[in-house]
Amino acid sequence: MSSSFGDVKAVLAEVAEQTRSACAHVGVARERLAAAEAVLAALSDQHDSSLVPPDLARAAAELERGLGLITRAAVAVADIDARL
Repeated sequence: MSSSFGDVKAVLAEVAEQTRSACAHVGVARERLAAAEAVLAALSDQHDSSLVPPDLARAAAELERGLGLITRAAVAVADIDARL
């Protein structure tokens, strides 16, 4: 295996690991957003209006959109690696 081919494989492996890590971070972020929403919803029961900001739902939606992009990137990296 030539040096540059090995370099490409090494970089692909690193990118694959980074995408796996990013997916794990999304999972943590999902949990934390859900926890924050639950706390704010519970506190809202003691107020006349909801304490859950509308931006919280948008943040969750953007997180899902980002996860989709990360997942597609991971698939593309795996596909490139398989072709090599």
